[in-house]
Amino acid sequence: MPAPNPLRAVPDDEVAAPAKPQSVSEAAKSGSHRALLVSMRDRIADAVADNDCPPRDLASLTKRLQDIAKEIESIDARAKDDSSGRLRELEAALRATNPDHPLLTGMIDDRFDASAI
Repeated sequence: MPAPNPLRAVPDDEVAAPAKPQSVSEAAKSGSHRALLVSMRDRIADAVADNDCPPRDLASLTKRLQDIAKEIESIDARAKDDSSGRLRELEAALRATNPDHPLLTGMIDDRFDASAI
């Protein structure tokens, strides 16, 4: 008898389970600078929220938490800008190689028409 298929239909209202947070060492091994910053942010936030956090450490941890949050925000903003910049680069390359391409002249109608089904 074949093994059951783990795939299933997903209802429209179902949301994906959040990914398990990585430890700082796992994030460091992953090679992703952003993942490392996120795990460090989470670790420091836990330390700051802990009632047993020594008062002498609280100020420096809070400052570091703010710095890491700003750096993550900066990485995300650059990633957002890069995607639109990449689109402009591709459009310029297409225009240089084929200025009359239907994608550039608006001759392709990519709007969805439910009645066509």
